[in-house]
Amino acid sequence: MDNSKITRAEFSSHSAEIPTKPVGMQKSPASGGASQTSTMSAGVARKPAKASTGVLPRQGRGYPQGQSAARKQRNRLLVLISVLWAILAGLLTVIIVYAMRPRPLPELLALNVTYAPHYLFSIYNVDQPVGVAFSPAENRLYVAESGGERLIKVFDRKGDLIGSFSPPRTQAAERSPIYMAADANGRVFVSDISQLAVQVYDADGNFLDSLLSPDLTLSEYVSNHAQNLQDGSTLSYNLFQEIVYVAEPGGAEQQLTGPGHLGWAPLGVRFTGNGDLLVTDVIEDHHVVRTISESDLQPSSLSGFNPPLTAFGNIGTGDGNFSFPNVAVADSKGRIYVTDGNNSRISAWDGQGNFLFFFGRGSGESAVNLPRGAVIDRQDRLYVVDAVDHSIKVYDVSGDEVAFLYRFGDFGIDDGQFNYPNDIALDKNGRLYIADRENNRIQVWSY
Repeated sequence: MDNSKITRAEFSSHSAEIPTKPVGMQKSPASGGASQTSTMSAGVARKPAKASTGVLPRQGRGYPQGQSAARKQRNRLLVLISVLWAILAGLLTVIIVYAMRPRPLPELLALNVTYAPHYLFSIYNVDQPVGVAFSPAENRLYVAESGGERLIKVFDRKGDLIGSFSPPRTQAAERSPIYMAADANGRVFVSDISQLAVQVYDADGNFLDSLLSPDLTLSEYVSNHAQNLQDGSTLSYNLFQEIVYVAEPGGAEQQLTGPGHLGWAPLGVRFTGNGDLLVTDVIEDHHVVRTISESDLQPSSLSGFNPPLTAFGNIGTGDGNFSFPNVAVADSKGRIYVTDGNNSRISAWDGQGNFLFFFGRGSGESAVNLPRGAVIDRQDRLYVVDAVDHSIKVYDVSGDEVAFLYRFGDFGIDDGQFNYPNDIALDKNGRLYIADRENNRIQVWSY
């Protein structure tokens, strides 16, 4: 805060005539107040006394003596009080405006942070959460439960429950939502390892479509098999019943035989910066990462879904292999990092799916035991959830070489402790939302 310059006003002096007593009638200081007449020596002419002008003598830069320090102190105090009131008024204005209309604060992660975040608070009312994701506007937090009713619950930024949803016509035992991601349009993509599909919902949790395989959607299947399909019809499909339901706007309903299991098991879902969807596929005899382009995921494209089948990796333990890859995330350069769960490592790939290297294998603080969810920030810091170590490992992947930064969290049930965490999401303000599975909560951390 700049110090305000305090200017001192020059005091103007005004002459005032002060009456004087005649010479010879002035009181003597020793007289005790008695009036005595002074005797003038004969023949000695005395110079008449000069009349007082009433002008006070100047001291320093124009302040009367005895008042200078007091005036300066008072002026400084007034300026200080004014500055403090201005600062307080500004802070109150910001608080009131933000409370009335919450918006993201300025980007905090632009700073070169080299220390671990700290615990803020927890969101409860969840049953064994395993997945977490934000809406594009970050006014909704989606949480996938693996316990209880296995719902997808929706919270606001304060942690208040807004609602919940699940695949239509399914029971709790028939659904298992795991990882989630929201696209730029607000649609929520949820992997379901029981339904062996990626379910697509709108921001309010209304079911829209389902990716039944790498090259088939539910809407495409219905458009190829339903009779006289009407615009505005809603679809639903339960793999265990193998029946597709088509509810038409007029109330009529068609039932179609379902396509059955189509040979994929989607697990992790994450969007890249350009809108492509990275899906980890852990079907029995091959573990790969698939890429579905943004253009193939547009609502108008899903009913004619025909993306090129692009994938990289294979099942195994060597270079370029996976053993239950959980999620794949992309950095600012287009490199892709995959949490290779059962191989206890993170593998790096270029944007064309060529293997580069792996890291995190071994022992020590920088090693991962069972990597699960991951997220990468704008400064290319990679956050990896280590379920067995009950912690989050953070790496700098901005350069040619990966650098381990720090870990945070530990095993336990207290604030800031984890019990088999599984996923992580990051908002634009740098807050981290971590699915603390066995503690039945979402922990919120911040720098």
